[in-house]
Amino acid sequence: MTIAPLAAFGIAKAAFSLIGSLAEAVSRPDPKPAQVAAQPQESVWHQAGKGVDVRSLTRDELAAVSQMLYQNGAIDLRDHATMSFDPSFAGSTGLLTAADSAGKVDWVAEFQARLARHTEEGDARSAEQDRRVLDVLARLQAGGKGVISLRV
Repeated sequence: MTIAPLAAFGIAKAAFSLIGSLAEAVSRPDPKPAQVAAQPQESVWHQAGKGVDVRSLTRDELAAVSQMLYQNGAIDLRDHATMSFDPSFAGSTGLLTAADSAGKVDWVAEFQARLARHTEEGDARSAEQDRRVLDVLARLQAGGKGVISLRV
């Protein structure tokens, strides 16, 4: 079996495009804390947190908020991936907490349950990532109330 030259070129082009996208994402600098400006400015956390209830979001809504935070440099790729591309998103059976009839999940309770499970299992790496996501959710919750600086 042979691959036609044009097909091989298409495969190579797609592979290089994917590698370029990943390289760009990895080279993005880590988010830095916002500097206090002379005039109060609405933080990215406030913008993202307005109208968002982290205790009642669908998976798609959580992923959209995560995407906005990532694009604005507020969270890193690891946090964005955990919040957007979580394996449990393939079906509700991966959730440790239940979604309501509209598919909305209390993400604070969900990641607290994951943290408890990972801690119990001795999975320190996953437990640390759960803590990071809980921090992001706390910042969103505070930002929605107008708080622009929060240390957790």
